[in-house]
Amino acid sequence: MPVRVFHGDDSDAYRLLIAETLPEQDPGIEVVGGAGTPEEIVAGVRRTRPDVVLLDQMGGAGLVRRVRDAAGGARVVILSGFDPGGGDPEVVASADAYVVKTAPLSELADAVRGG
Repeated sequence: MPVRVFHGDDSDAYRLLIAETLPEQDPGIEVVGGAGTPEEIVAGVRRTRPDVVLLDQMGGAGLVRRVRDAAGGARVVILSGFDPGGGDPEVVASADAYVVKTAPLSELADAVRGG
């Protein structure tokens, strides 16, 4: 059974890149949706009920809380352009994992799988 992933990021191109390459890196991962605004992200998570939500820092810790409420227990992995020391400390602390966008795709796949 694949790990179902929803990706929230304000870059359409980056969401498309992850949707295409992450399942190629790990065929046991399925990207079930994505959105670019906090409202669309929460609605999409509620609709798709993913196992993991990849989330950019754009909405802060408040968005992480809203996503957790909508996701019914899904893990939240922050996928950010900032290293953890340069990101919002509250967001970093609220996530299950944190991956920098420049990290190897294998590192993102490991974080999605809970490694």
